[in-house]
Amino acid sequence: MAKGGGASRRRSRLLPTLLLTAAILLVPTAVYAWGRNSSSFHIKKVELSGARLVPERRALRVLRRDYLGRNLFTVTAHDVRTSLKRFSYIADVGVDRDFPDTLKVRLVEYRPALYAYDGSRWFVVADNGHVITEVTQAKETSATASASSSAAAQAATAGASTATSAAAGADASSTATSVLDAAGSTSTAPTGKEAQRLAALVAGPDGATLALPRLAASGTVRAGTDTTDAGVRAALPVVAVLPAALRDKLAVVEVSKDGLVTLRFAGGPVVVWGDSKRSLAKTLALRAVLDRYSSSGKTCTYADVSIPDRVLARPVLK
Repeated sequence: MAKGGGASRRRSRLLPTLLLTAAILLVPTAVYAWGRNSSSFHIKKVELSGARLVPERRALRVLRRDYLGRNLFTVTAHDVRTSLKRFSYIADVGVDRDFPDTLKVRLVEYRPALYAYDGSRWFVVADNGHVITEVTQAKETSATASASSSAAAQAATAGASTATSAAAGADASSTATSVLDAAGSTSTAPTGKEAQRLAALVAGPDGATLALPRLAASGTVRAGTDTTDAGVRAALPVVAVLPAALRDKLAVVEVSKDGLVTLRFAGGPVVVWGDSKRSLAKTLALRAVLDRYSSSGKTCTYADVSIPDRVLARPVLK
């Protein structure tokens, strides 16, 4: 009898546990099922956060158009990501539900690192190597003009671009030479296509809205993809390690076929960086050199920090 009574007591203790487990599992499911079909949770307000490069008003208009009046339970991050796919600077989105009627959307944006030039077009590249957008598209994203007006403007300027290309080519060599002289480089000034390329890099993309260094890509660059261009990949970690004060002044990044990096700062200096190894040591060495020139009342026009333990700089300080 004792044995049978013990089994009965164990079953009686187990029953409340089973009922509690069932309640934990079933109650949220029931609430969710009810909420999906209840007019009490129709979206009346949409809030957006994290928009820095994405035009907030345009993004909000899209979200309100797509989700006002919809059930708050039914909207997912995938839905919102699809709605906002036209905005190229968005890397990811998050969704919060502020019951009973507010949809909160959080944007995660790509962080632009540089402009890449493929010989005819400019692209914005993120610090992780993702090609965010073509520059013409970047301007359209941040402007209020429609896609049709943008196309019309491109058609209207096509003839003017053709007419001025010859003049630009004629001026390229002298522009590149003056840039080299201003930076204090002692290397032979480039000519021909090399001069045109350097002049284009110095000038940067027309209508650029971001203060980013420029780089000539050696291969194909496509918006919406992760770049495989060796030059861009070599430049990104160098740009990333620079402190903001130097990065803001960086105008042009050059990468040789061997992957060696040269930095051209606005107003000088030209800095031979070498490969991307020991970048922190090179950064500290460059800052020490610039501080020394500044304290001496002189301007450094050239520095070689490729071997950070043995820096070369010009003009030579006495």
